[in-house]
Amino acid sequence: MNILFISWDSDQTNYLENLFFPIFQGLQQTTTWQFHVMQFSWAEATEVDRIRLLAEASGIRYTQVPVSRRPTPTVGSLRTLSTGSRKIKDYLLSHNIDCLMPRSTLPAWMVLRLTHWLQARALPVVFDADGFPIQERIDFAGLKSGSLHCRWLKQVESRMVQQANRVLTRSEKAIAIHLKRSGEGQGGKFYRVCNGRNPAVFRPNPAIRNAIRQELGVSDSTRLWLYSGSIGPQYLVPEMLQLFWSCYQENPLHRFLFLVRNRESLRTSIPEHLKQLVLIETVPFSRVPDYYAAADLGISLRKQAPSLAGLAPIKIGEYLLSGLPVLLSEGIGDLSDLLAREKACFIYRNNTTGFQTWLDQTKTLSTKDIRAVGERYFGLQQSLEDYIHALQHC
Repeated sequence: MNILFISWDSDQTNYLENLFFPIFQGLQQTTTWQFHVMQFSWAEATEVDRIRLLAEASGIRYTQVPVSRRPTPTVGSLRTLSTGSRKIKDYLLSHNIDCLMPRSTLPAWMVLRLTHWLQARALPVVFDADGFPIQERIDFAGLKSGSLHCRWLKQVESRMVQQANRVLTRSEKAIAIHLKRSGEGQGGKFYRVCNGRNPAVFRPNPAIRNAIRQELGVSDSTRLWLYSGSIGPQYLVPEMLQLFWSCYQENPLHRFLFLVRNRESLRTSIPEHLKQLVLIETVPFSRVPDYYAAADLGISLRKQAPSLAGLAPIKIGEYLLSGLPVLLSEGIGDLSDLLAREKACFIYRNNTTGFQTWLDQTKTLSTKDIRAVGERYFGLQQSLEDYIHALQHC
């Protein structure tokens, strides 16, 4: 089966190489499926070539469709959208595609324009609903819920959910919300899939741990906190730092490491009294697991909002597979239910004293036991099983 995965991205994204390429490669090695990726983006040629080489190394066939930014980004995007359906159709015909997998709203719209043509050829559509991206834009990016733009996006999502043969989500909570909107009769088409990570990539490594900590100037006895990912109001950086400061005042053997893309924007938000305690690094993805191996605690806090119900942050799996206990917010997808009883995880509900007690207790946990939690819930093998279950009878 030839499967075409379709995405719409900006000029700088790394989720394809970090998340989907390993999953697609694993599925190709496990099944007779061949994955194709069509990425609409406005990335520069060097970035496109980089992604293409990574795809080829994974046995994935990659095509980039440039998104116009002229005369304005909005007009250019609309022009690209208007011709995108034709490009998808041409690709389907020339590559004998058996199944389409649009990810999120704009790819869904382009596929919806081909509905009658696809139905006439009995080509199934698997919609990767990707959490609740529209709600996330309402929650954090200023999209007005009653605006024409928002209503159009929601209509596209609703139509795609109704017409797709399968709908992939990252949480059972997301399925319940979609069913409430679309009707219980749609229940059989929904599948939760895991954002699995490769245990061979994210793993404890004592030698690398020592080397990185020496490079950072962090002693063996210091507890190194780690946050890896994007920076913005929804990620609660001030709250992380306040929690860190509370622990530091109890015991000064604490340091905080941020792995982020834009160091300067974060640096300006660090209070003066913490500047000597906070480390900010930008490293290529290939080196990210090394820095995870150097840490002692992984952080994944999110501001409470309706869109959290659909999320499954990949960093939580990466932390656990690396042998790190994890501090995470309540209400992120299904994670509170999955991880509440795990000694390696602490669900944060503004319970600072309870967190400090838990953090002290994590010193007795073995990295082997923590890693086992990661493999059980977030391992690559779990992802492969989920995708096979969702797609095998499509």
